[in-house]
Amino acid sequence: MTPGQVYREGANKGVIVGVYLSVIFLCAVLSDYVPLLSLVAILLMLGVPFFIYRIMNFIYKKYQRVADFSSLWMLGISLFLGGSLICSLVTYATLEYVLPDYIYNQAEKALELYQQMPQIKDSELTKYIKTAIENGLLPTPIEFAIEMLWLTSFSGSMLSLLLAAIIRAFNNKQN
Repeated sequence: MTPGQVYREGANKGVIVGVYLSVIFLCAVLSDYVPLLSLVAILLMLGVPFFIYRIMNFIYKKYQRVADFSSLWMLGISLFLGGSLICSLVTYATLEYVLPDYIYNQAEKALELYQQMPQIKDSELTKYIKTAIENGLLPTPIEFAIEMLWLTSFSGSMLSLLLAAIIRAFNNKQN
């Protein structure tokens, strides 16, 4: 695979990855209203490695298994960068316009839960959350979306490293 093919395939299939990641985010956020969605979100999260493997393996086979390890890894990184950008946009739009109090409400719920637990009632974590709420130090929707972009891109890069090795090893045994 040429670098152009890697980036083209990563960008095209990255849209699908972005939709998948966005559905995970929306299921997790909306589980406050429909509790069953939390189970759906967990199942979708567990499915990410398999989903990415299928996409990467499909593209690898599409190009007659001629991609080297670094091209496969870059393909995975491209998939996650494109997908993370889309998911971050959905995250920002959701937290800014649809559920603007979501971050505050989650911090309040966490504080309430921690204050009910005798083991951590007076812990530094509980004090930190209380201070953050009182002083308006909670992340804004754009900060949350950017942090999510970095986290998803980095963890996707690490997952892609592993999957590229698996794809190469598995397909080398078949040849």
